Amino acid sequence: MLAAVSRHGQRVTAADPAAERAGIAPDMPLADARALCPALAVAPADPDGDAAALRRLALWCGRWSPWTAVDGADGVILDVTGCAHLFGGEAAMLDDQCRRLSGFGLTVRVAAAPTPGAAWAVARYGSGTVATIPEGGAAAALAPLPLAALRLDDATVQAMARVGLKRIGDVQGKPAAPLTARFGPRPVTRLDQALGRQAETVHGLMPAPRHEARRTFADPIVLTADVERTVAELADDLATRLAAAGVGARRLALRLFRVDGRVWTVTVRTSALCRDATHIIRLFRDRLDAGHEELDTGFGFELAVLAALAVETAVARQDGLGTAPDIATTAPATLADDVARLLDRFGNRFGFDRVVRYAPAASMIPERAARPVPVLADATPSDWAVHLRAVQGGDQLGRPLLLIAPPDPVTALAEVPDGPPVQFEWRRRAHRVARADGPERLAPEWWQPDPGADRLTRDYYRVEDVDGRRFWLYREGLYERPGEVPRWFLHGVFA
Repeated sequence: MLAAVSRHGQRVTAADPAAERAGIAPDMPLADARALCPALAVAPADPDGDAAALRRLALWCGRWSPWTAVDGADGVILDVTGCAHLFGGEAAMLDDQCRRLSGFGLTVRVAAAPTPGAAWAVARYGSGTVATIPEGGAAAALAPLPLAALRLDDATVQAMARVGLKRIGDVQGKPAAPLTARFGPRPVTRLDQALGRQAETVHGLMPAPRHEARRTFADPIVLTADVERTVAELADDLATRLAAAGVGARRLALRLFRVDGRVWTVTVRTSALCRDATHIIRLFRDRLDAGHEELDTGFGFELAVLAALAVETAVARQDGLGTAPDIATTAPATLADDVARLLDRFGNRFGFDRVVRYAPAASMIPERAARPVPVLADATPSDWAVHLRAVQGGDQLGRPLLLIAPPDPVTALAEVPDGPPVQFEWRRRAHRVARADGPERLAPEWWQPDPGADRLTRDYYRVEDVDGRRFWLYREGLYERPGEVPRWFLHGVFA
């Protein structure tokens, strides 16, 4: 028996069959319970632990249906539409549920019905441990049950009992308007839901996947090699299903159901649509090898499910007419796919918040002209082309790939004050300039609200020293403007 502390003292929260036979019931004061049975064994209640255990059990019940949810403090509800035939029919599925859940030491009552409300009522107030309500039989099955089976509160049930309404059959066929006027809309709504006259939505713990692959094992598997082999088989199956449906996956989940009622789950994401079995296998193998998910096999896994949780329509694409021998002749689309797969592996191993790409930003200042964005963010292929046309007039102005942030101050000498440098010193090393090109003038962004933003004009030069090294330098400030003291900075290095 379990007991909890309330403002009225310790009270019984749950009792086993032996305690119930002794006259002990939930919500009874613990002192009264001990008076009835002095040898009573009592354990403290753990509501949070019970809720967590019930949620784990609801996830484990995904072996029968992908749409499961916690129902109150002691129930699990499953939407098994289209699933029962996989287990030999509803009767065989209910027997399997009773056998497995009873094996966990649980007291089980199960029911299958056309509506969630009817299944709830029969499972809790029906006469048998296992019940199946056929289509169209809900009204007859519910008629002898008490009104509490409609999921009504105690106050409403007692109020209806005072006027002689004690069974569901007493309100079936009664006009809705008088019932609603006297007892509120809930009794009529619950009756309509139970009989299927009003729809009722079940909010599952996990989104129901539209595409998934399953493997059931006659003997539970415990070896990592067996898990990897199973993932490979499931990936081939799922990739075939995705290709046949013309879609690609953005997020995939692998769920391994243990024989003791626990579920081991790992999820991977992709930056591009994926339906390639080899890539899916590699993503899950990387997660296992990296140790992000500890594979606790327990007494073994008896069911494995690989599901595509997020899918999008995949557009067919012609990459090329043959196999390219090297990178120089490889189709750009093929290279883009390889890069996307590499980013997927990095993201799933290190976290997608740590893997970024650079997107153009609306700024003329080079260090502000690009911003890091997550690789999962939507990428527009023409972003950089549009940016170059807007910033550089569509011409490539010879910007270096490597920028120094922040720019390094240097000491420079020029033949004329506003001319290119002929010599500069950077990091205690002198460089004599052999060639120089420029200037490329960038005006300050006066419209920026940041008070710390640069407010001086920049003149950029591409220079090459006598040893063939090329640099990108700029002079900040103009000599002809009073109050400005021009300074030189090195902003980038060319490859």
